[in-house]
Amino acid sequence: MQVTINPSVMIADDSEDIRGLLRYWLEKRQCRVVEAVNGQEAVDLTRGECPDLILMDLLMPVLDGMDATRRIREHVGECDVPIVAMSSHPTEETRTNALAAGCSWFIAQPIDFDQLSDLLNRVLPASTSH
Repeated sequence: MQVTINPSVMIADDSEDIRGLLRYWLEKRQCRVVEAVNGQEAVDLTRGECPDLILMDLLMPVLDGMDATRRIREHVGECDVPIVAMSSHPTEETRTNALAAGCSWFIAQPIDFDQLSDLLNRVLPASTSH
């Protein structure tokens, strides 16, 4: 008998509303959700348990998403996780800087859930395609 473990997704965003919306959407897709309210908390949480995916807001207090991504990438051996940058300022410069910091993908906010669904289907196990 094979045991299927639901994929874990970290939402790193200082907006409680955005975290709540993403949590609801991800849990409907059978994901386990971990939340971080700033970049430093995201870094700290990845040292405890590496999620299958991180949704990282770029503009957060304490430590922004780009610096948090760089710190997570410094510990690649500990946590080699796909990181999706999210920004309400979707300029080409922001996208380029996010990818250079180590983000795997970039999506604009407000979030296009069809785009996010396609991304999750490529990155996470099949249990998220509901």
